[in-house]
Amino acid sequence: MDLNKKFRKYSFKSGWDNDMMIAFLSQLSFDSFEEDEDGVTGYLPEDKIDDALENALNDICSKYNMTFDIEEIENKNWNKEWESSFEPVAIKDFCLIKADFHRDIDTSNFEYTIDITPEMTFGTGHHETTYMMIDLMSKIAMENKTVLDFGAGTGVLSILAEKMGAKSILAIDIDPIAVENIEKNAIRNNCTKITAKEGDKAIVDKFYFNIVLANINRNVLEEEAQRLSLALRKGGFMLLSGILVEDKQRIISLYENNSMKLMKSIDKGKWSALKFVAY
Repeated sequence: MDLNKKFRKYSFKSGWDNDMMIAFLSQLSFDSFEEDEDGVTGYLPEDKIDDALENALNDICSKYNMTFDIEEIENKNWNKEWESSFEPVAIKDFCLIKADFHRDIDTSNFEYTIDITPEMTFGTGHHETTYMMIDLMSKIAMENKTVLDFGAGTGVLSILAEKMGAKSILAIDIDPIAVENIEKNAIRNNCTKITAKEGDKAIVDKFYFNIVLANINRNVLEEEAQRLSLALRKGGFMLLSGILVEDKQRIISLYENNSMKLMKSIDKGKWSALKFVAY
């Protein structure tokens, strides 16, 4: 972020979860995003604000029923400030997710360690849904498996899958910047079996994958139910999250109508994660 620029702070609210709001807004020229209980805050350089951008922003907010307030702010390196508060994430003694600048951390008690460059726009592992996905992954044999990571974000799940022995991973995300971030994080973790691809649909070879991972949101999980199910080989496992507890049963019913059998359901806070097997 150029500290000589002036910025506007946009505070967004809607009925969507924060991850989905960021996905909608990421197609515009925001420098960074912050999340909290009230919604999403985006920082936009004033030199990028013109009629075309404002029209595009208003169109997105109208289409997805989002509202926003605007505030002029002092120049600040918001991404650097956010990074300074980034804390490592431990999923039991199975996996530690840390930033590349965490150099004095004892990782010996963890089976796997993942180093990422934290980005405000994408997942870092702090969210309950990522925690649950990794917890479910810890009970699955990944050796020599083909994996689809749909809505991959920073690529944390893809990186873990390779470290656990997967032979190939396809990581798909709607945001081209996320795809670049996945590739950088894969290199940082010495991963060579991850292919990152931009896309918003699970258009992949049928019955190709042994394991499907999708940590997105209910709307996309509903839209992609058939394609994600068809991507999975018989006997393969599908892990889903980004689902509010109150929406869990509708997702279970939908995927069980697409040749999936529920094996496990776990909750953390207001979120749920599901494990299915294909039959």
